[in-house]
Amino acid sequence: MSKKYSIRHFFVVGLLIILLAPSFYAQDSLRTEDKKRIYKTKDVLDSRVSYSCTDSIVANLKTNKISIYGDARIEYEGIVMTADLIELDTDKSEIYAIYTLDEEGNRVGIPKFEEGTQSFTAATMRYNFKSEKGFIEELKTKQEEMYLQMGVAKRQKNEQVHFIKGKFTTCELDDPHFHFQLSKAVMVPNKRIATGPVNLWVKGIPTPLGLPFSMIPTKSQEEEQNGFIFPMFTPVSQYGFGFQNLGYYFPLKGSDLIQTTLYGTLYSRGTFEVRNQTDYKKRYKFQGNFNLQYSSFRQSFPIDTVRNQKIVVQWRHQQEAKANPFWRFNSNVNFQSDNSGKTDLDPLSQQYFQNNFNSDINLIRSFPSKPVTIGLKAALKQNSASQNIDVDLPTLNVNVNRFFPFKGLRKSAIGDEKFYEKIGFTYALEAKNTALFGDSLLTDKRFDLIQNTFQNGIQHNFGSSYPLKLFNQVVTLNTTAQYNLRMNFQSIDKRYIDSSNLIINDTLSGLGLSHDAAFATELSTNLYAYYSFIGNSGMKMRHVITPRISFRYQPNISSYKAEYLGPEKESVYYSPYENSVYRESFGRDVGVISYSLNNTFELKHRNKNDTIEDEFTKTRIIDAFGISGNYDFFKDSLKLSDIKFDLRIAPIKGLSIVSGASFSPYAWDDNEISYDEFAIDNGQGLARLTRANISTTYTFTADESRDEINKTQELMGDHWGADFQYYALNPHEVINFEIPWKINLTHTFFLDLNTSNPEERYSQNQNIVVSGDVSFTERWKLGLNSSYDLKMQELTQTRLSLSRDMHCWQLSFFWTPIGGQQSFLVRFNATSALFQSAKLELRKPPEFL
Repeated sequence: MSKKYSIRHFFVVGLLIILLAPSFYAQDSLRTEDKKRIYKTKDVLDSRVSYSCTDSIVANLKTNKISIYGDARIEYEGIVMTADLIELDTDKSEIYAIYTLDEEGNRVGIPKFEEGTQSFTAATMRYNFKSEKGFIEELKTKQEEMYLQMGVAKRQKNEQVHFIKGKFTTCELDDPHFHFQLSKAVMVPNKRIATGPVNLWVKGIPTPLGLPFSMIPTKSQEEEQNGFIFPMFTPVSQYGFGFQNLGYYFPLKGSDLIQTTLYGTLYSRGTFEVRNQTDYKKRYKFQGNFNLQYSSFRQSFPIDTVRNQKIVVQWRHQQEAKANPFWRFNSNVNFQSDNSGKTDLDPLSQQYFQNNFNSDINLIRSFPSKPVTIGLKAALKQNSASQNIDVDLPTLNVNVNRFFPFKGLRKSAIGDEKFYEKIGFTYALEAKNTALFGDSLLTDKRFDLIQNTFQNGIQHNFGSSYPLKLFNQVVTLNTTAQYNLRMNFQSIDKRYIDSSNLIINDTLSGLGLSHDAAFATELSTNLYAYYSFIGNSGMKMRHVITPRISFRYQPNISSYKAEYLGPEKESVYYSPYENSVYRESFGRDVGVISYSLNNTFELKHRNKNDTIEDEFTKTRIIDAFGISGNYDFFKDSLKLSDIKFDLRIAPIKGLSIVSGASFSPYAWDDNEISYDEFAIDNGQGLARLTRANISTTYTFTADESRDEINKTQELMGDHWGADFQYYALNPHEVINFEIPWKINLTHTFFLDLNTSNPEERYSQNQNIVVSGDVSFTERWKLGLNSSYDLKMQELTQTRLSLSRDMHCWQLSFFWTPIGGQQSFLVRFNATSALFQSAKLELRKPPEFL
């Protein structure tokens, strides 16, 4: 028998302790003075034995009983047993442990047995090490998340434990909130518990839920153990009655790296789903999971013969950073065959709100001591709003990081660096095979049409740069040159058709070359200014100014061509590669001066709580305030771009404000169309507002709760899955009973110049989003998430939630009466990971809702 699950070791060792302790005679209150007895034992202890008590150790030689009183404790080879009274009977070869009562009648020193992570307590323990049988009352044991209580138990010689009036639960309380009542059962150590009739009790009240028998595995997590996963029952839903995620888990034999689970979902109206989830992990190497799902949705009457099919493939693979310094392989696949997140059996799925589903698989190879990196990528982008699918199969990248070839001309390491040694070069190659097509082609399985949409090409990028520090390293002047060579295997040629009076594009196959070159220089620096305030407070304002100005020149060496097409022989200026993989940006000379000015303001004041006079506290007043724009010398008209302003501030904890605006310096006509004349010369002011936006968010909560929100965000970052990712970005939306209350208030405002409707100069949109939750008792929490469109004066999305923390169970109510995901859900689920699939859901609301 394994020592880990044996009680016998303790009892044998306990007897040897008493028999080998000579000090017992000195404390014997009943020994006779005229006789001396010597006890001998042939047993030899392999390890040191420690024992102690706070009262006394008494040996009664007439009855051959030895008693240890008061916090009795015995330790041997990692085994620890404690009780207020431990008694050994050498005649019967029996040991007995029990608690005592204090003055108020409370139990003191309840017997407890511990070894490693295993432990159990009991009201009484009696064991005979000759017959190897034991009798235990009110035993309570814990293994990982499982708690097992036995009313009366008897240990047999074969180490099995027979017991009655058992309680199996994940609640650690002596009177658990819920438990499975076991009428009678047999426990086979480290294997299983076989029971008779099982009944679910909640708060001491039996429920109609039960089983005629059950088999509970008790193996540790490290050991391979397959078995069924309890499903989630749904009494009422739009699909009818059914159950979700009835599963069967089994690890692959012979491997401790991989495990897989099969799930099945079935509803009475014919909707069903089959899913397989496989998890794998190799320490210090990689980890990941693979999820393959097939769903079949049956439509409601009268088109109940129509079925919608859906396939979901999800694969996440993450390689450890130190697994291989030169090879990296990662994947993040989230493929939806119907290009929609709304077809999901879970009404609370976060993918319901997603329009984009991105998938990519990356293989990257780097070379030691060389600036070369090679990458191979397969990617798929789905957009449910545009109903398009964008595929890259594959994309090859070769990147050569900046290197300095002229440094090799230096003959001696002594001396200053020459100017030509600072000239660096870069190179990048990208070869792509891509396609863009409607998602209906995939649904209809028109793979022949999908194949015709593929395009391919290769792009080379050569670059060089020369950084120069001016004015005592204060100003940086960076000069760059760039050359791009594009190789497309598809191009177009425009022609006119008389019969239809249309100009169409003929697609041509074959290699086509195009190129461009550009030269740029940028001047940048950082300026610092300090402003003092009146008085002796020592407060100062620090102003950081970051100006940048650059010039970019790109001569026209493009492949644009002019043709005269149509009945009027109109001039058409186009690029043969405007529909190719790598397109040309301009068909003219480009000379652009760009400018930007960023400002940061920070308040510095002395810390009054610090005794050091020079200790300052910094408070950021403005995180960023920037102005940017450009001027193109070679444009025919409207050479000056819009002037953009950006502002980002977080003046106090919990408050964040982000805003931006664009102004056009040009005049406009009655149709709000700009023309090549400045507004100030036309009497229309300095500029015209063309776009503006501002978003303000504030979280109302206590400072302690703010720290808890930040901690939640850090914990979410260690987990995978769509839910974890969403809450990692929105930690304030997590329902946490440790946060008494929080309210998130967000206001967004958008303003755009409207050129299509002169009567309405600007189109605007405002939204107010209120979210948060409050605990109106220690266990009840009410949540709200609502969005209100101020322009339409209507609620666009509202969700109410009510949660009850029941210690080891949780009752939740979700209702979305307004919005695209209208739903009703009542969920009763266990909080323990052991019973994570034990959920009861009701999805159809009462008629008045």
